[in-house]
Parts: sequence; C-alpha cells; structure tokens
Amino acid sequence: MTRITDIHQCISCKMQTTAALNTLLFICGVLSSIIVFVVINSNWHIFRQTSKLVYIPEETFLQARDDYSLYSTVQSAFRGGRRTKRGTDDVEKKDSYENTMEALSSLKMAEEMKAAGKFDKALKIYKHALALAPRNPEVLIKFGEYLEHNQRDIVLADQYYYQVLNLNPENSVAMENRQRTAHKVERMDQERLNSLDEKREALSSVSRTNAALRRATKEAYFQHIYHSVGIEGNTMTLAQTRSILETRMAVDGKSIDEHNEILGMDLAMKYINATLVNENDYVSMKDILEIHRRVLGHVDPIEGGEFRRTQVYVGGHIPPGPSDLTILMQRFEQWLNSDNVAGMHPVKYAALAHYKLVHIHPFIDGNGRTSRLLMNLILMRAGYPPAIIPKQQRHNYYNYLQLANEGDIRPFVRFIADCTERTLDIYLWATSDMQNRIPLLELEQSHFSIMNTEYSVLSNDMESGSGANSQSES
Repeated sequence: MTRITDIHQCISCKMQTTAALNTLLFICGVLSSIIVFVVINSNWHIFRQTSKLVYIPEETFLQARDDYSLYSTVQSAFRGGRRTKRGTDDVEKKDSYENTMEALSSLKMAEEMKAAGKFDKALKIYKHALALAPRNPEVLIKFGEYLEHNQRDIVLADQYYYQVLNLNPENSVAMENRQRTAHKVERMDQERLNSLDEKREALSSVSRTNAALRRATKEAYFQHIYHSVGIEGNTMTLAQTRSILETRMAVDGKSIDEHNEILGMDLAMKYINATLVNENDYVSMKDILEIHRRVLGHVDPIEGGEFRRTQVYVGGHIPPGPSDLTILMQRFEQWLNSDNVAGMHPVKYAALAHYKLVHIHPFIDGNGRTSRLLMNLILMRAGYPPAIIPKQQRHNYYNYLQLANEGDIRPFVRFIADCTERTLDIYLWATSDMQNRIPLLELEQSHFSIMNTEYSVLSNDMESGSGANSQSES
C-alpha cells in the first residue's frame, strides 16, 4: 500500500513538473512573439520605404532624368550603396583584371606616342585601351583629355568625364575637366538645336500643296515604317515595304508577323496623322494606348493597348515590374503635360519622352515602335517632320539608350537631333531647285560623321573666340 502511494506521488510530481515546463514554454513563446512584433512594428516604416525605393520610385523617377539623374537625394543615399556594389560587380565581370592591366599598359604607350607627336598612333592605342576597359576612370580621363586638346572633340571628351563622375562623383580630375568643358558643350548643343529651328522655319515656308513636298512626304512615310520595323529585326526591304503598303499583297518568303508589323505601323501612323497631330498639345495615357493598340493590332490584338502582366528583360536593362506600371505611366503622363517641358526645345522633349517610355517598357511587345511614334507625334506638333532613325544606326541607337540608362542622356538627345536634321535635309533637298542633287533618301552613313565634324569645328571656333569666357568658366 505504501509503495502504491509513493508511485502516485511520483507520478503527480512529474505531471506538475511537465505542466510547469509547458507553462514556461508558453510564456516564453508569448514574450518572443511580443518582442518580434515590437521590433517589426518599430522598423515597419523603414521596410516600407525600402520596398518603395526598390519597386516604386518616387515622382522624381520621371522628372530628374531631365537633369541627368534618376533619383532624388534621399533615394541616392539608399541606392548609392546598392548601385555602387552592383556597378563594381559589373565592372569586375566586364573588365577582367587582365584586360584592365593591358588597358593601362596601352594607355601608357598612348601617352608616350602623344608626347612624341605621333597622334594617329596614339589615337588608335587610346581606342584599344578604351575597348579593353570601357569603365576604367583613368582610361576615360586620359582619352578624354587627348580628345579635348589634340582632336578638338570637346563633346566626346565631356561625355567621358561625365562617365567618370557617374562611376565616382568625387573624382577631382574629372570634375576639374568638366568645369572646362560643360558650359561649352551646353552652348554647342543649344546652337545645334537653334540650327534645327532655322531649318524647320525654312521648311514651313514651303506650301503644303507643293508637289515635290508631297512626294517627299510620301517617300518619308515609307522610309519611316521600313526603318522603324527594321530596327526591331524585320527583314523586309524598302521596296517590299512599299509594295505591301501600296498593294496589300503578300511578299513571298516573308513571315506573317513581318507583314503584320508593317501593317500595324501603317495603322498607327494614319491614326496619329488623322487625329492626334492636329489636337492640342496634351498627350494622354489613352493616346499612348491607342497608338500601341494599332502597332500590335495585326501582330497580337489581345496584348495591343494593354500593359504587360509579366516581368520582361531587355538586354542588361530590367524594366519595372508589372505591378508598378500603372503608377509609373500616370507619372509619365503628368510629366508629358507638365510645366517642366513647356519651355523645353521640341527635339529634346521628344527624345526624353522616347527614352522615358522605352525605359519603363510598359508593353509586352512594341515598346520601341510606340516610343518612336510618340517622339514623332511631339515633333510633328512642333512643326518638324517625323524623324527617321535609320536601321543601319541600330547599334548606335541602342548604345545611346544604354548610356542614358547609366545616367547621361545627352548623347541620345544629340542622336535624335542628328536624325531630325537628316529628315529636314531630305525635305529641304526635295523642295529645292538645286542642280546635281544627291539622293539623300538613300542612307548615307557619312551623315553622322559629318555631324561630329560640325561639332568639332564649332568647338574650335568657340575656343578661339572666347578666351575670356573660357577663363571664367574654368
């Protein structure tokens, strides 16, 4: 009997001990939950701000590009560390240690050639060093200084200095060099835009009923569609493109999609010419969606005029996620019609609108064609003809967009200015009484090299004629 009582007491003690442990564990769990809740709640605003910065940028996302900066000061503090680390990783992948060492060795050799007066050889070696290490600050600065002082290419030199400051804003050498070049380049860019206005005024003096102008307009229409779809990989020739648009007959050996891309561009351009060009200066979200609906009308009518619902990847650029598109496009619409662009030159405004839309990449397909059509809508409302971006310039076109992604949109604006001037020259040539005309409607690669030469000549004139100004700028 005593033994049974002892067993009962032992069991009772164990049950009490187990209950005590369970109670203790429960209390610890409750306390832990409270602590975690307090910590998360106290840092929730930081988490929200971080998420917002990563996925939904502030309003300056679409405004600060005008000042060649993507984010506001607060965002730069957050993104600076992330971007610097990621940028460093990219540089390490792209510019391997061996390439960097060879680039620096080539740079030293180029400096020796320059000192010896062998400028042609020096230029080739500088280019080789830049190809090996395109983001190395020392290579960019030295090559920029050579271009500035020996080649008189102040525009490209300033671009390289700017690249260095994008990589390292505290680089004192690049900052000092830009103090010499920035104002000169800005003045040159403005004079270039002014010359475009003069050509526009010359074209506007030609009667709309002029037979030569009407023929040039029709030919430029075919050219625009041919080059715009060609940039995206369409293999139709200019003659085949013209045949499809005039006869609506299919071309043997070409895919249905290639035919439909041409027909979609035709629909979109007719819509712009018939409705949007003659409306007020307001550009609405509906206008952009209607343009895109027609661009993809024959290719993918389901996706036409609709924002994408999946993430896309465009080369090295990762556009915003689909959940962010509505708010970003609303801000883009606000920017398009804001006071900030009211006093902006039409060519610069059109180029920025093109870049911003293609950067957001709101559609599953047809973003480039829609962006170019939006750009030309803005140009036509300002009295310019639609700019034709030649398909043969596709590589430069994408390179300038990449430079804009890295922070310097000025080369892209200059590229669009080149294309606009070339189109103006086509119209002016077609309506002039010149003898021995040159067929400007055929693409001439030399046109773009001529534009660079004009910049260099203008740079020489400014440097020789503004010594006092140069001194005050530096």
